Amino acid sequence: MKSFLIFCIAFLYAALLASFPMEGVMDRDNYLEMARVSPLILARHLGQGIHSLLANEPVWLAINSALGLMFADTVVVRIIVFFSAFSVAYLLLRHNPKNFFWLILVLIFPHVMKNFIVHIRQGLAIALFMIGWFSVGNKKRLFFIGISPFVHSSFFIIIAILLGGWVLKKIKAAPDIKLLLYLFVSLSLALLVTQLASLIGARQADTTAMMDEATSGIGFLFWSAILVILLLQGRRFLHQYTVATGVLIFYLASYFFTPIAGRVFESGILLVLLAVLATTGWRRIAVLTILLAFNAALMLVKYTQPLMGYSAS
Repeated sequence: MKSFLIFCIAFLYAALLASFPMEGVMDRDNYLEMARVSPLILARHLGQGIHSLLANEPVWLAINSALGLMFADTVVVRIIVFFSAFSVAYLLLRHNPKNFFWLILVLIFPHVMKNFIVHIRQGLAIALFMIGWFSVGNKKRLFFIGISPFVHSSFFIIIAILLGGWVLKKIKAAPDIKLLLYLFVSLSLALLVTQLASLIGARQADTTAMMDEATSGIGFLFWSAILVILLLQGRRFLHQYTVATGVLIFYLASYFFTPIAGRVFESGILLVLLAVLATTGWRRIAVLTILLAFNAALMLVKYTQPLMGYSAS
């Protein structure tokens, strides 16, 4: 009965997001066009060499190409949104039932919903990554996590953080050493990410350099408070949630250096929120209070706007 209830909630959540209007939503026109022209983009990158193909999200283009052969562009977009939202909702609720109520709130947080409604490509990559994250078999786990950066390139950095955490666990590094290493590597990536993208011919080389996103500092202060509380949870907790801590450190270390920091953080935000829900004692009360207050304020602002704040205008 519980599994059926989770299935129904995930299905309803996905259906609501997939039914969003096709007109007036940010980036929606681009995704509709992608469903039509992906075969041409694939062919162009292949003509420029295998390195260009691999650097420009070939799995995303292949999925759009395959679906575009069978369905109209609007249907392709709805299928992708539904699959992404359903997969993430079902996996989170099924694998963490004791936090059922909190996970329902997580699913409607603006930072989470945006990845399914606006950043559709990123939402699909998150879904594939989470399928791998919760998989039991190593082959299945490696496959789904491994293809996620070929849907959205931000997952190259998420996987780098994942591998870094694995190495640090193997060498049994102390928590303070882990934090220093993550900080150093994060700053290095933040300063070099545009050059690296240009070197391999990724399309983000130009878009990342051109983005000039205003940083008010509110997000930095909020997530810094979250990180401090997670660090106070203790050594065993940090060992178990090394990747989530690494994602937070990367975001905060690169916050003022590159706008790609926010996109990477959005890709790993579910791992951070799962770590938040695993806190105990006064730390759990403190972190959930801060999280609820911050997101309640965002929701009040966002959801009173046209199209829940996701309007293109």
